[in-house]
Amino acid sequence: MENRFLRLALLLAIVVTLLSYWNHGWVSYLKDFVVLIHEAGHAIATLISGGSVQTIELQDGEAGQTIASPISGKSPFVFVVSAGYLGSCLVGGFLINRGFKGNLVRPTLLLLGGAVLLLTFKYTSPGGLAQRTGLLWGAFLVIASFLPFGWDRLITVFLGTSVSLYSLYDLLDFTDNIQNTDAGILAHWATGTVPGGAVPKSVVFLGYLIALLWSFFSVSIVFFSLKRAVVPVSSTQSVSDDFSHDLGLNEGSSESPFPGEVTPEVLEWFLSRGLDLNGKPLSAEFTNLENKDG
Repeated sequence: MENRFLRLALLLAIVVTLLSYWNHGWVSYLKDFVVLIHEAGHAIATLISGGSVQTIELQDGEAGQTIASPISGKSPFVFVVSAGYLGSCLVGGFLINRGFKGNLVRPTLLLLGGAVLLLTFKYTSPGGLAQRTGLLWGAFLVIASFLPFGWDRLITVFLGTSVSLYSLYDLLDFTDNIQNTDAGILAHWATGTVPGGAVPKSVVFLGYLIALLWSFFSVSIVFFSLKRAVVPVSSTQSVSDDFSHDLGLNEGSSESPFPGEVTPEVLEWFLSRGLDLNGKPLSAEFTNLENKDG
């Protein structure tokens, strides 16, 4: 319980801090980083689907664009356009999960930092905002992966929370000029209309449906990432695991348990002799517990 409380308190503290300084200058660097992650999602999806990327650009005002050429076909285009919002939520949720779990933190930061640097060198314009943002954050992620005393985990949780929070905030784009968002681009493509001029009602309607679908998946990704990272294994499950371990019933055990069906009589025979089902002596704690129950 205490561990869960501390994790929730840390998350709440980060969120409150970010919201308190939302319009402060230093938060703008975080926002640019999340926009870069968003655009990188489009670029990576394009490359995965076999297309080509020309450039990744960031503009002032938390705007960005990825100029790419996906291969022909419906699935690749839908995948590429959807990868911006969903990709940034995946990155944020994964960082939170790894930071709290404490597993593979260094490889995660190294991989993310390396990917940011690689995309920056290859697809951003020299001296542009995208290049400056990519170089700054890519180098920071690589350096952070080697920090001692748990600082790497704290930074991972902080960045994951920041990316997730801004990714969810970014969904508010859908409430204004839906036709100018990724959802609008996909709606134009699906209806066969060309952006510009009067926007057909079919584009607006389909755009909002796509936005709702993306919002649902984005919130779900962040929610389940937080749930798996923050909520600990129940004490009941822990007791059950310990009991199974004492009896030699763990499925992952390298030794085979007692063959055939274990009847109550067989189980009682083993327990009465202080043995588990593998014929090994039971632990002292379990033996004492059995004596008390008896």
